Amino acid sequence: MQAGQNTFRVYFVAVLAALWLILALASARGEKWPIAGLCLVMAVAHAFTLYRLTRQKDQ
Repeated sequence: MQAGQNTFRVYFVAVLAALWLILALASARGEKWPIAGLCLVMAVAHAFTLYRLTRQKDQ
């Protein structure tokens, strides 16, 4: 994988995680708890993916 592709993926996943978190907070504020929970799960999944994309590999 090229460095440019990896950089794009990191930024893309970071934006997705942020958007899911914003949607979760907006849903929780409107007391739509099932949707808020689902959005929170998606935000955590994207945050974990972001962690896996950015961690340093032992060489």
